[in-house]
Amino acid sequence: MEEADLIDREDQQQFLASADFLSNNGMSTLISDMQAASSEILKRKQLKDLFNTTVLHETVMQILDIFMSMGSPHKWVGYLMPEDARFYKLVKFSDSDSTNISDTKFDQLMVETRAVLSSAEFGNIMGVSLKTAVDVLMEDVKAQLGEGNLSSGMPLAKLLPVISQIISILLEEPSKNRFIQVIQDIPEVELFFTLLYANM
Repeated sequence: MEEADLIDREDQQQFLASADFLSNNGMSTLISDMQAASSEILKRKQLKDLFNTTVLHETVMQILDIFMSMGSPHKWVGYLMPEDARFYKLVKFSDSDSTNISDTKFDQLMVETRAVLSSAEFGNIMGVSLKTAVDVLMEDVKAQLGEGNLSSGMPLAKLLPVISQIISILLEEPSKNRFIQVIQDIPEVELFFTLLYANM
């Protein structure tokens, strides 16, 4: 590897620090958008309405479709990255008199990352991943409530606390998160990242 291609330690640390943007900034926006999509669908429902397996799956998929259609086609960039690729450098220098922030390998990495997250391929991968997460959610709901009980129908009021409890698992550590583990094994996801790393 040529010296020009090497990433110095400071740039590497800044890039790795940017991974915290989702948990520190983007997550609240993502949750807000998902809540808006849920409200759009659930406002047509009543708590006494009976939900069986088919109706619940269709309802969750409708929420997902609304969420995926909201905002920009490149919405994932907003969740995962600061709008300005130099955000972390600006934060670093905010307490100094220096305003001369030159392009570095960090800037290049952020631009390249933004291009990946803005791509149609990444959007498709997120769509596949979320649909798979819905399937996992349905499995967990049926396991907790009993498939027979859900098949015969259950009031929405009794379903919501169960779904809320299961969804909270999404915030667990990746090593313990069944949703993430299942998504990692999706062939399309594996292929996407294999090709991505091969082109780095």
